[in-house]
Amino acid sequence: MTLLVLAESSDETAVRFARSASERGVEAVVAADFDRLAVSVTVSRELHSRSTVLVDGRPPTGILCRGRPDASTPPTPAARFAASERQAAVWSAVALWPGPVVNRPTVHGYPPRLDPLELASSVPGIRPAGTLTDGRDATGANHAYRISDHAQLDPAARTPYDVVHLTRLDAGRTHRLLVAGTSTFHLGDPARRADLARHAPQVTRIRNWLHAKQTDFAIVTLETADADDGALRLLEASPWPNHHQFASVADAAYAALLTRLTRLTRQTRPPRHPRPVG
Repeated sequence: MTLLVLAESSDETAVRFARSASERGVEAVVAADFDRLAVSVTVSRELHSRSTVLVDGRPPTGILCRGRPDASTPPTPAARFAASERQAAVWSAVALWPGPVVNRPTVHGYPPRLDPLELASSVPGIRPAGTLTDGRDATGANHAYRISDHAQLDPAARTPYDVVHLTRLDAGRTHRLLVAGTSTFHLGDPARRADLARHAPQVTRIRNWLHAKQTDFAIVTLETADADDGALRLLEASPWPNHHQFASVADAAYAALLTRLTRLTRQTRPPRHPRPVG
């Protein structure tokens, strides 16, 4: 049994997961380059697809997808085109691959696109937090992310051309949850969990929304509020959990991911004709 961890070797989370899997007797290979990967996708006229993924010449039994492995910009147009084509090939192959995938690419993005505003509008009992703006006025805001790529920013250090989501966090009411496989972990002071416990139905709906996005590894940041409707304020949803964010529950989280990838021998086949951008 071999797992593929699709990530750069500098990705601490990927490396630690691979080490955790090895300690449990499961080989996990961290790879992102085509010197170790081989992929192919065949689509018939009837739109029946066949995807093959190989790592070191062997088919993996499961894939942990850490998204775009190299965010650097190639120096020439030809290099940028080649990088886009390589990215599209991996995107298509992993999206269509029939085995278990954690954070499977979809037609909406690679990695899965988790828009907090979409989540808030789709899940009953969840309200969006903050405002959208393309100006420079960040008065009162202490948290911001850029809409185009959902990257977190310093509210006061952004260009006038950034469209950002600004909000103000109340640390005493903010909760961060880690979703790993079928498990959900509360990150932070255990004494504060009771504040979130009354919102268990909304947390379940968030899990269901992530599942619909084929996302099994994510960080969700919420804020409770003294509102009559009991709604939660959603601050962030990211498919990029980093080890330092969940170090306190890392062993259990990696075990949950391993269970997700090794317990499922069959999985519902994803859509047959995703449209990766090449």
